[in-house]
Amino acid sequence: MEFILTPGSCADVSAFKELDLDLPEGSTIYGDKAYTDYEEEDLLLEAAGIGLTPQRKDNAKRRFDRCTEYIVNRQRKMVETVFSGIARLFPKHIHAVTSLGFELKVALFTCAAGFAVLVPLSLS
Repeated sequence: MEFILTPGSCADVSAFKELDLDLPEGSTIYGDKAYTDYEEEDLLLEAAGIGLTPQRKDNAKRRFDRCTEYIVNRQRKMVETVFSGIARLFPKHIHAVTSLGFELKVALFTCAAGFAVLVPLSLS
């Protein structure tokens, strides 16, 4: 699991470039429409053999065939479903005095959510 926290004003594709990806060659990363950056796609594929496959906007210069578009949309729906499940586990308010404390709490909540998925507990 890898994530970074950025201000809301930071573009998704800019934050993505900050990630230190440690993925095996041949991996595919599915992104939403905010991850359209043709240079980044080409660079990842050429340098690391990693495919960046974002959903395409209607006016995109590079369109996918219908089969690939279907797969991308299915993968994105799965990611969004998992993310919303993780977000439900977070408290409505995170009290932290420092930004480092906030980052630590978010990281621990995220790890706990990962464990909750791996080892579901029965709370009856």
